[in-house]
Amino acid sequence: MAKMLGVWINVNNPNRTTSQDLNLTVGGTILLTEAEARALGGGGLFNVNVRVMDDDSFSDDLVHTDNSFQINVQGTTPRCFHTGVIVPHGKLNDCEPWYESWAEIYARVSAKAGNVQTNAANSSNVNVRID
Repeated sequence: MAKMLGVWINVNNPNRTTSQDLNLTVGGTILLTEAEARALGGGGLFNVNVRVMDDDSFSDDLVHTDNSFQINVQGTTPRCFHTGVIVPHGKLNDCEPWYESWAEIYARVSAKAGNVQTNAANSSNVNVRID
């Protein structure tokens, strides 16, 4: 099975106000088996799906989705990538109850090319200010 490995997230504007959009860099690594690499004919353009999630006690909330990034993966050598994601401040501010001042967000990343799809892997959490 194609694997998504080592997903990470970085906040590029940690001192933003709660009325500014959140600027993230999200990265990961795609690893293919030989059979998957052959199925893609020597290379496949993977559509990377980044879901920015809010970590909650019972059920995590989807805050924002970005699937605008694509990467070509060839062979069985791990292929690392990173992409920028802008989360609108309104979506971020609405992900927690009115009495919360922080959101615990993480990125859930997966990728797909043709019939080859990776698992979804999560980054660690980062705390961002909300209102």
